[in-house]
Amino acid sequence: MSDKKDMEKTKWVFALKERVPQFLKKLKGKKIPGFFHYSLAGDLCNEDTKWGLGNTVFAAKIYYTLNLLNKLPEKDKKEMTNFIKSFQEKNGEFYDPLVEKKAFLREKLSSIKNWNFNNFFHQQTIIAETRQAISALKLLEGKPDVPYQKFVKTRKDIRKYLEKLDWQKPWSAGSHFSHLIFFLKNSDLENKEDLINFVIEWVGKLQNFGDGSWYQGNPSLQQKINGAMKIITGLKVAGKINFKYPKELIDLCLSVRDNRPHACNNFDIIYTLYYSSKVEKNEYRLNKIEDFALKRLEKIYKEYYFPEIGGFSFFMGKANTDYYGAKITKGLDEPDIHGTVMFLWGISIAAQILRINDDLGFKELIS
Repeated sequence: MSDKKDMEKTKWVFALKERVPQFLKKLKGKKIPGFFHYSLAGDLCNEDTKWGLGNTVFAAKIYYTLNLLNKLPEKDKKEMTNFIKSFQEKNGEFYDPLVEKKAFLREKLSSIKNWNFNNFFHQQTIIAETRQAISALKLLEGKPDVPYQKFVKTRKDIRKYLEKLDWQKPWSAGSHFSHLIFFLKNSDLENKEDLINFVIEWVGKLQNFGDGSWYQGNPSLQQKINGAMKIITGLKVAGKINFKYPKELIDLCLSVRDNRPHACNNFDIIYTLYYSSKVEKNEYRLNKIEDFALKRLEKIYKEYYFPEIGGFSFFMGKANTDYYGAKITKGLDEPDIHGTVMFLWGISIAAQILRINDDLGFKELIS
């Protein structure tokens, strides 16, 4: 990106390395070492409650994305590591007991309403939290006290596991494809590469020629893009980013009009677009992709940012209220740690598309 006007439009992101750590400093707990609040003033629980696993995971990922994790005092990294590890059970699982308690009724009602009982006992949420906790520990150069082993390890069980997922809701199903790839990749199984290839081959049969996304039925445009993002994160973990129909997936992403969705939706589309373009060797609609990324930074990402505080809100002008189905904040007009990690991750991708990351110096998460 050489146009001076375009460079001016991205100027604000270069202040993030200084401003965001100031936001994290405000979120850092004063009683419990390693604890971070989810939002500045709207959290429904304080440090005296056993909770906050996801918050500290996000904090580690924010420092990593800003390329500042190596500059943190060892004491701080150790405290974050120990705090995350305090949520591990004897069976190797990580989960936040407050999230489990607050999401209890909603999970039951949702399972009955959708006739999908995969998360009836909070199990899918535990899988997701376990994956994210292990990922953050790796960033902090730590590891779980107990290796996680509660994932399928044979072709027969993998097939059953994947078939049981609801592929008419590809965002959710794709996330559990990605989790499985992560656990296999980080396992000590001698045949893990063979199993990973089997998982990818099985899911590849769900990819649609018309738009390039992986699903069954007729999901919404947003679900198709979000589901594709989840699949691609799994392929990224496996080191096997190669898939059919990248042009169709690029067209799908570029068909989205300017809207103001939440932080995850904003991230998913830029991530899907970037890796589809890489598979296509940056030879298809590259100018459109660059324009799309630039407009996202200038007209959308910036609107979620609180420059005087240094953080992003999950919703526009409003902190996130729910985390894995649990109500955890009042949803005040303020930034939160979840919105901040997602928008920074998106900026790390947009910066690569716009070829400014050598100057910006962000690190892309592999999560």
